[in-house]
Amino acid sequence: MTNADEDADPVFPDVSVGKRTAIITTIVSAIIYAVVFAVFAFETRGAGLALLASVLLASALLALSYFDLRTGLLYDSVTFPLIAAGIGWAFIAPAGTSATWMNAMLGAGIGYGLIAGLAYVWRRWRGYEGIGLGDAKLLSAGGAWVGASTLPLILFVASITGLLAAVIVSQKPRPASDRVALPFGPCLAFGIWIVWCLTDTVLLKRSGIG
Repeated sequence: MTNADEDADPVFPDVSVGKRTAIITTIVSAIIYAVVFAVFAFETRGAGLALLASVLLASALLALSYFDLRTGLLYDSVTFPLIAAGIGWAFIAPAGTSATWMNAMLGAGIGYGLIAGLAYVWRRWRGYEGIGLGDAKLLSAGGAWVGASTLPLILFVASITGLLAAVIVSQKPRPASDRVALPFGPCLAFGIWIVWCLTDTVLLKRSGIG
C-alpha cells in the first residue's frame, strides 16, 4: 500500500483506494450513471415504477462500488436484498417489458455460478483468492434485474471498464513489490447499469438480447 493511500481501510491490504479517491470516483460514477440513463433509458424507464426501480438499482450499485473501493468487500446486506428486489421487479414490471420471473431467476442463478466457477478455477490454478464471491453475488443481482441473456453483455462491459481502470492505475509510479488489487465490483456495477439502461430499448430489441 502506498503512502498516498494510508487511509484505506485495512480489510484487504491489497486494496489501496483512499477515502477521498473513493468518494470522488463514486461521484463521477453517479454523474456517468445519470448521463447514461438520460440518454438511453429516460424514455422507457423515466416515470412510475420503472423510475423508482432505476433509482433503487443505481443507489445500490453506487453504494456497493464505494464499499468495494474502500474495503474490497461487497456486503451481503446490500447484495442479497438487491437480488430479491430484482426478482420482485420481474413480478411487478409493467407490461411490454422484457422482465419475467423465470428470466430473473435464471439470471440470478447463472450469474452467481459464472463468477463462483471462475473463482474456483482461479484458486485452483494460482493457489490464492483472486475473485471474491461478493462479485458472484453482485452478478447474481445483475442477472435478477436484467435477465440471464444479458449476462455476457454485463461481463463484456465490466471487463472493458476493468481494463481501462488497470491502464490508468498502471500509470501511477509505485514500487515493483507493491501489488495492487483492483476491485472488480465497480466494473460489474457499471456493466449492470449499462445493460439496465439499454434493456427494452430499440438497440437491444434489434440485437435480440433481453
